[in-house]
Amino acid sequence: MHQRDYLLRMIEQAGEVLIRLRNRILGRVGTAAEIDRQLRSAALNVGLDLDIARMASADTLAMIVAPTGEVDPTRCWFLAEMLYLDGLSAELEGRPEDARGRYAKAIRLFSMVEPGGAFLVGFPEAAERIQEIGRRLGSLSVGGEGEGEGG
Repeated sequence: MHQRDYLLRMIEQAGEVLIRLRNRILGRVGTAAEIDRQLRSAALNVGLDLDIARMASADTLAMIVAPTGEVDPTRCWFLAEMLYLDGLSAELEGRPEDARGRYAKAIRLFSMVEPGGAFLVGFPEAAERIQEIGRRLGSLSVGGEGEGEGG
């Protein structure tokens, strides 16, 4: 029972970190390097590596969050949310190709936990996040053609 309470508290704390990071990114508070450092730290705190997530294909990431075929919804949600935040940061820094790639991976992962999610306080359901990312991708396509290079 104590171990379960501890794990739930750790998940809750990690969720709070992601909420603060999202607010910092949207409020453009801090440098790109600071945001990157915080994203990496948040990932490591839940046993994930942001660099691997950036390089891996969506299929590989799906295997990471469901190694036995059954999705670990909390791990999947955190990885999806971190890629979403990484894409959001890239978008606001003027790197649309990086943003597109990270958004696509995030959508794939969010779709694995749809219609719910990890049921974390302060987070929308997976379907809502997928819609939000879809709107961002749409605006990148309309206003962002040719604004940067791969990633």
